[in-house]
Amino acid sequence: MIRNVIFDLGNVLVNVEYERFINAICSNGVSKEAYMNFFKGGNYRLLGYEAGEITTVEFIEKCRTGLGLKMSDEDFASSFNDMFTEIPEMSKLVRMLAAGAKHNLFLLSNTSPLHFEYIKKRFDYVNQLDKFALSYELKSLKPDDEIYERTINHLGVYPNESLFIDDLPENCMAAEKFGFKTICYDKNDHTKFELEFAQILN
Repeated sequence: MIRNVIFDLGNVLVNVEYERFINAICSNGVSKEAYMNFFKGGNYRLLGYEAGEITTVEFIEKCRTGLGLKMSDEDFASSFNDMFTEIPEMSKLVRMLAAGAKHNLFLLSNTSPLHFEYIKKRFDYVNQLDKFALSYELKSLKPDDEIYERTINHLGVYPNESLFIDDLPENCMAAEKFGFKTICYDKNDHTKFELEFAQILN
């Protein structure tokens, strides 16, 4: 029996449009090549911010120095956060599940303080989840085993009673090793997800 529904954040509860951040950086005198080189192909997670290894101040300064960027902290943070939009179908689902109160609702996400604080303010349905397992607080990242071990303890869940929804197959496969049931979510085919979701919960 599924007692816990655990959502990923990016491209599950909210759309992530990285190009918006890239365009904002490049409009401030940085070439796309320089951006990609600094972020190792666009992956800012490698700087250690989402793993809780550096602070927000350190992250912004690293980016500003590494890119030769002339942006204030406020402008950088605004641009960094301007990549998220609502996924209406998931917003509706979260609200429905919260109102029904039949399942514990959780979040397991690779995210950063800047992003998560913004998302909580911008998308109120995220606050209807009961508890959050955040990479920067757990000091580990999906799909490493460590984050799933820490999530189980942090959320107080049994994996065999839990459904984990993520958009990346590697994250789902890692969760399955611990006994979680999983759905790999494709935001472009929400109908398929609804069928899988209903089948597992029923």
